Amino acid sequence: MPKTAVQFREEAEFLRESSGSNIEKTLIKAVKVLALFQVPHYVCGGFAVQEHGYRRLTVDVDIIVPDVDFAREKLCMNGFRENVGSKTTVTDKDVNVEVSLLPGGSELPMQVSDKQQIQPLQSLISSELSTYMDRGIKRAQDYADVVELIQANSLPLEFAVPPGVLELYQQKWDALHAS
Repeated sequence: MPKTAVQFREEAEFLRESSGSNIEKTLIKAVKVLALFQVPHYVCGGFAVQEHGYRRLTVDVDIIVPDVDFAREKLCMNGFRENVGSKTTVTDKDVNVEVSLLPGGSELPMQVSDKQQIQPLQSLISSELSTYMDRGIKRAQDYADVVELIQANSLPLEFAVPPGVLELYQQKWDALHAS
C-alpha cells in the first residue's frame, strides 16, 4: 500500500532536519518574499521530489516562477544576494543556500501563497523526464528521481504524463516491472 502525502512530508522533514540542511529555512524565506510581491510559484527539483516520496539529499532550492527576472530582483532586495555570472540564481545571505529560479514553461504556477506550493507529481515527473531527455547523462539525477517516484507512489503504467515524455515514462515503468 502506498504511503500518504502526510507520511511523505514527515519523512522529508525528518531527512532535512537530520542532515542539518537549511534549505527549508531558505525556502520559507523566499516564498514569503515572492508572496509579498504577488509572485506565484511552484517548488520543484529535489525538495519537491522529497515531498512526493523519494528520500534523497538536496542542497539547494528550485522554484518555478512566471517571471524569473522580476522574482530575482525582489529576492535580491529582501535578504538574498545575486550570484555573479548567473541570471537565474540567488543565495540566501543568512544561511548561504542557493535558490534557482526557473521559468514555468507549459505549466505556470497560478496561485500566490506564502506557503510552499509543491509542483504537482505529474508536472514534476514531466519536467524531470524532459530535462533528462534534453541533457542526457548530465541530468542522471532526474532519471533516478523518476524511477524512485514511480516506485514510491506505486504509479500505474497509464499515469497521465504529457505525450512528449509518455514513451520514456512507459519505458521506465516497464523496466521497473519486468522482474
